[in-house]
Amino acid sequence: MRYTIFDTVWGSFGFVVSGKRLVATFLPQPERSIRRAVAARWPDAVETPDLLPRFRRQVIDYYKGKPTIFKAEVDLTDVTPFREDVLRACRRIPYGRTASYADLARMVGKPSAARAVGGAMAHNPLPLVIPCHRVLRSDGSLGGFSSPRGVKEKKRLLTLEKALSH
Repeated sequence: MRYTIFDTVWGSFGFVVSGKRLVATFLPQPERSIRRAVAARWPDAVETPDLLPRFRRQVIDYYKGKPTIFKAEVDLTDVTPFREDVLRACRRIPYGRTASYADLARMVGKPSAARAVGGAMAHNPLPLVIPCHRVLRSDGSLGGFSSPRGVKEKKRLLTLEKALSH
């Protein structure tokens, strides 16, 4: 495993790769928090500053407000088949758009599993790349967000993408 941490206009962003596939992403937060999380989960990971330069540039541009489609390959081998289906469906939500937990449940053929979809979103290892911030409650309210800054960050990301009017 290798990882990198770099600066965006929102703060330090980090990611972990296995080969050339993303295993985890860390939304902007203090660099020391990212280092602690990586060390706890992957104690033998090697910091490699020049990892996935195209992806890195996309992340920097995204946080500057440039519409971005993240095409980096992902590794979801550590998630259950249901969660993998949900995460892959979530990845198809376009920039600037939203879907509900119930929409995702229907997309994966489990229309009564909206709560389980919420659980999958709460354990998303690749936030931003798999845009769980774009998933809302059926009534249009934000629901939860498992980033260090919580729902405030979800709202900020949706506002950046102009997916929220206020």
